[in-house]
Parts: sequence; C-alpha cells; structure tokens
Amino acid sequence: MQKKLIALAVAGVLAAPLAAQAGVEIYGQARMSLDFNSNNDPVATNEDSALAVSSNRSRLGFRGDEDLGGGLKALWQFEQGVAFDTGNWNDSRRASYIGLSGGFGTVLAGKLGTPYRIATSGLDPFRNTRGDNNAIIGSLNGNTGWNDENGADNAVAYASPDMSGFSAMAAYIVPSAATGDSLPMTTAQGKEDAYSLSGTYASGPIFVTAGYESWNALGAGGDDVSAWKIGGSYTLMSHTTFGAIWESLDMGGTTATNGDRDAWTLSVKHKMGDIALMAAYAMADETGGVADTGANQFSLGGSYALSKTTEAYALYSMVGNDSAGRYSLDGVNGVLGEDVSSFSVGINHTFSSK
Repeated sequence: MQKKLIALAVAGVLAAPLAAQAGVEIYGQARMSLDFNSNNDPVATNEDSALAVSSNRSRLGFRGDEDLGGGLKALWQFEQGVAFDTGNWNDSRRASYIGLSGGFGTVLAGKLGTPYRIATSGLDPFRNTRGDNNAIIGSLNGNTGWNDENGADNAVAYASPDMSGFSAMAAYIVPSAATGDSLPMTTAQGKEDAYSLSGTYASGPIFVTAGYESWNALGAGGDDVSAWKIGGSYTLMSHTTFGAIWESLDMGGTTATNGDRDAWTLSVKHKMGDIALMAAYAMADETGGVADTGANQFSLGGSYALSKTTEAYALYSMVGNDSAGRYSLDGVNGVLGEDVSSFSVGINHTFSSK
C-alpha cells in the first residue's frame, strides 16, 4: 500500500507542471517482437542464426503548441528512442524541434527528419519492422546513411500548407553539424552542409511524391553525395493499396563501397476488416558498375488490429545478396555474399495522453 501511495505522489508531481501548460501531449509507441534471424555467417566460430527480442524503434515523446493569436501558433517536440527490450533509453535521438505555424506553412529548427526520407515513408507497409524496405531503399551495399530514421542534426526546415493536394518541404543542414556547433572549424568542414527537398500530391486514392537530397563534400575523394527518388501509391476500392518507389544514390567515387546505384520497390497491402495482408519486393542494382554487388528483398506478412491503438503481426523477410553484395535487414547485419532472413512476430501499441 505504501508503494502505491509513493507512486501516486510521484505521478502527481510530474503531472502538475504538465497540466499547467495547455496543449502538452505525452505520446509514444511500444513496438516489441520476437525474431528468428539468420545471416548464414560462414565463420566457424560465429553463430549463423539466433533468437532476438527487439524494440523496433519504440519511442517516447513530449510535444505541445501555443496559440499566439492572428492564426500563428508555436510548436515544439522532444522525442527519444526507448529500448523496451532492455528497459533503457537507446541512442536514437529522434526528431526534436521548436517552430512556428500559420497560414504561410510551418518553420522548424532542431533535429529533424529530412524531407527526402519523409517523402516515401508512408509507402512501406513493413515500416519499423524486420521487413522495413530500408534494407534496400536508402542503403548502398552496407552504407545505410540515407535511411536514417533518427533525422539530421542542426537543421532548419519549411513545410508549405496544402495547396489543393500539393505540398512541399525543404530543409537545410548547417556545416556546424560536423563540429558540434563550435569553432574552430576547418575550411573542409565548412563545406559540409546539406539540403533536402520534397514535393507531394495527394488526392483521394492517388499519392505521388518526389525527393532530392545533397550532402556536400562528404563523398569519396571529397565528392558531393546526392540522391533522388520518386514514389507513389494508388488505393483501389478503399481496401487494396499498391505502392512503388524508384531511387538513385551517388556516394561519390567508383567502387562497390561508394559509387552509385539504382533501386526500386513494389508493395501491396490489402485490408479485410481488422486483418491486413502485405507483400513487398525490392531490388538494388550493382554499385559503381562493380559486378555482383546487388541484392533483392522479399517480405510477406499480415497484421490483426486488436483495437484502434494495438495490433499484432507476423512476417517473413529475406535479403538475397549477390556474391559481392553486403546488404542487411533492418537490425540484422548481413555477411558478404550471403542471404539474410528474419521470421518475426510482434505487437505494436500507440499511446497518447490526448
């Protein structure tokens, strides 16, 4: 009984200042799964398969807003990754910002998801699971810098209002991201800025999007690193959604560890009441013209909505690497030339104080 009273007292202390600020929301996602993973590691002293309990980008956040009058609103958010499998915070410092919103659109500053990544994030039915298409989309033969779910540090961004279905986003990442906002900064570091752009059209069953991003002087030999992609989806009879993405990455240089590569993915999701069935296929071409550095990914799964905020799911996903390919599944490291696979069963719960 005494422990319960102490817990209630602590909860009251925490809740009081939050209640004093109207519009403060505590929110998050608990995303746990049990996975059987395999990477066919040929090293005799290494395991080539294992069970895992995974947190799958679970997160906890706080956000709020304040009406400033005249149609202007102040916005803020702080979000952090949570490792529900260990009970700890993890190192995923997610989107956190302050900004202003009005009829002109929204301006934000802080750690932000880039427009390039956000543009197609809704086109992956396996997002934030072992079947996430970031095994291929946003990856280049082991280099996964383009699919960073945690966002970019030291960024400012603008998002336009909806204009008859059209919208756009632009972000700039300042050079001081490389030095932690402090001087001295070398001339080379001063060139390491970046920008990210996206445009979207959404109307009824149709969704079309495009994105472009460039990180200056960060590629091989001081080359710029750039990427562009297009994507879209069409929902048939409000039940079946078909999606597609085409992407081209250029990491500078001409080798299998940088160079350039094209990739694409197709997906379908069919809803039947509380049940959803999903399938996706993705393929990455050879990198920098180097033979046998490509890969493909196949994912198949289904989910069941237990409530509006809780779902259970099962899926199987496999990445087939060419003999010189080293692509990985999300959270499962690949081995050169070997297939990587995961059978996963899990439960996702979304929560909010509002």
